Amino acid sequence: MKTGLACLAGTALDGKTLQEYPSLKSKRAVSRTSLKTLRAIPTTCGLCEAGCGILAYLDGDRCVQILGNPDHPVNKGGICAKGIAGLNLVYDPERLLFPLKRIGQRGEGRWTRITWDEAHEIMISHIRQLNLGSQNSNFVFDLGQSDPLLDRFIQAMEIPSIIDRPALNRKNRELAFRMMTGSSLLTPDFGRIRTILNFGANPFAHHDQFIGVARRLMKARTENGAKLFSFDVRMSETAAKSDLWIPVKSGTDGILALAMAHTIVKNDLADTNFISRRTNTSLSILKSQLSDYPPSRAEEESGIKASVIENIAVEFATRKPSVAIAGGGVSDQKHGVRNVRSVFLLNWLVGTPQSMFSRSIEIQKKKTLDGTRDLIDSGSTVNIYLSYKTNPVFDESDNQTVKQFFNDETKVNFLAVLDTHMTETAMLADLVLPAATYLESWGLEYVPSLPVLNLRQPVVSLQGPAKILRSPDFEVGKVIDPSFLPRGEAKEVGNVCIEWARRIGGKVRTGFSAKNTLEFYSQKIKQMPDTEVFGGFKSLKNTGFWIEGSGDQSLKTPPEKTDLDKINIKTVPGYQTDDSKTTKTNSDFFLTTYRTGFYANETMNSKWLREIAHDNPLWINRSAAKDLGIQNGDLLRISSENASLITRALVTDRIHPESVALAQGFGHTATGRIAKAEKFKSSDGDTSLLWWEKEGKGINPNELIVGHRDPTSGVFSTKNTPVKIEKI
Repeated sequence: MKTGLACLAGTALDGKTLQEYPSLKSKRAVSRTSLKTLRAIPTTCGLCEAGCGILAYLDGDRCVQILGNPDHPVNKGGICAKGIAGLNLVYDPERLLFPLKRIGQRGEGRWTRITWDEAHEIMISHIRQLNLGSQNSNFVFDLGQSDPLLDRFIQAMEIPSIIDRPALNRKNRELAFRMMTGSSLLTPDFGRIRTILNFGANPFAHHDQFIGVARRLMKARTENGAKLFSFDVRMSETAAKSDLWIPVKSGTDGILALAMAHTIVKNDLADTNFISRRTNTSLSILKSQLSDYPPSRAEEESGIKASVIENIAVEFATRKPSVAIAGGGVSDQKHGVRNVRSVFLLNWLVGTPQSMFSRSIEIQKKKTLDGTRDLIDSGSTVNIYLSYKTNPVFDESDNQTVKQFFNDETKVNFLAVLDTHMTETAMLADLVLPAATYLESWGLEYVPSLPVLNLRQPVVSLQGPAKILRSPDFEVGKVIDPSFLPRGEAKEVGNVCIEWARRIGGKVRTGFSAKNTLEFYSQKIKQMPDTEVFGGFKSLKNTGFWIEGSGDQSLKTPPEKTDLDKINIKTVPGYQTDDSKTTKTNSDFFLTTYRTGFYANETMNSKWLREIAHDNPLWINRSAAKDLGIQNGDLLRISSENASLITRALVTDRIHPESVALAQGFGHTATGRIAKAEKFKSSDGDTSLLWWEKEGKGINPNELIVGHRDPTSGVFSTKNTPVKIEKI
């Protein structure tokens, strides 16, 4: 066999040996932690949308370490805990590696392993039962990540019913930005800012552009002396590193912003030139509309003294350039769109130019749903529901209602899940397909704020020459390049879509000429107008990224133009008290949820991250806890109109007295035994050393949340659910 393979290799390489091809020589590097000489492969992290460059270190054919790429302009070598723990995702002994078909009742947990050919036929048979173009509203795609081949397949199938989870998380902010600027998302350039007002954002722990934004914000603080004021119900990581944390009463951020706007125009601190030249309103109109929001009224609503509001407003208007930002703590409230508009009004009052912001690339889809609850509320019957790296049974508010919906075969006729683990949603599926991780996949993405072109390439499961030669995709006479395949029988979503399009045929197959994702992206790069500038596909593989333009690695933003559409602030957004706010007793609070720096859907079963944060005690203010006789560590029952859960108290001064807080991502009943805080024996010896069983897995706050739709966007709010706290 060895002789035969050697002869075949000689034919394939035209008589040359592997060592004679420079493209096959390993790129060497030294691990910054172990100092061991390893092969380093540049790629892009896929655990959030920030687009951080990373280096995957290989010891032989196994990836043993992930670190930040010091040359990458987004993160410049920085990397978060999630990025380092990407290895846990790939090598998790509980990872889903083979296709499974349900054989028992839905939700019973009985499965049989099948081949990919059988899995494809099951899926295609259900697709063929649909009348393409007329009943595809009954085919729902639930997307946890974007992918160009998946988007192409959705378009070819003419499927309008899409749940885009990343876009859904940003919808209120994007809608507010679009209403005021015509752009769906703006990221501030902190590098030039002197004063920052932060309403409910936490870029030092969790952000759409996490590490890149955190790095620029910290640089502004340490090198430029920028002042940071944070308004939040709890002291987040960002609030803790601010010049001043203002513990705002839940749901009153909007009137605080309007009161500061009132102060700015009343004291003649507004940029009159900017308002007249760049907006569709006038200073006299703004004064009239803001007259209803004096700091004294904001003090009554928020509990923040009028003098504090006025002082911060004056500093914001005079210590320029300045910027006001809004995060999930504001946008995820019932009137989130209105709140974000109120915050951004402050930017235009002080003349913060749009050139201080970078714009995202907008991708329009036919129709997007505001989560599974849209289907439930409409009474729709779904023929096919395909979930790709999403877990609505765990992640959506009032998730027990969502679970009942999926468990009812008259509501969801066929449920398929393409994911890395047996999640709570996968446990109810009829067909479960193993998905490749981002470290096993090809991808190409553009970071417009810098601007940078990122390549994602596989860096685990390196195949030896013998296995490559036996592959049906190997072409005789072609030079053997290092090749990677996902673990087990996991597949990239792009390759799955290519196969489905091939089997469906007809117009659906159009646009799927590439035989796999590698060929698709290599062709795509060849067609780019700048491919000769950056050296094409081979060059991107060696560097992992390309900086467009001169190579300047600072944040690039479009220059301010006088012919841009005028900013729409003709009508001040206004303020409305949250309808959920009722007369409270001493045991009633408003629940806020937050995401830690360890949160990502694909890291829920990570041994490293779960060791750091494995449960989520309830934050409760010290004075409120004293009134209820609660001490740190006491068992509490927290109840809403939806559910009642038990957890421990974290008594602290770092939260508003009328609020309590729970971290998201805890309380799993599936996904894996590490997520459930259960030690077990496996091929990974660490799983038998899990020490936090007694401390537990935490609770899922989504069971408690009573969602109310934002009247502007229709998105369900996840903040301000009234809850009752009882000591057990």
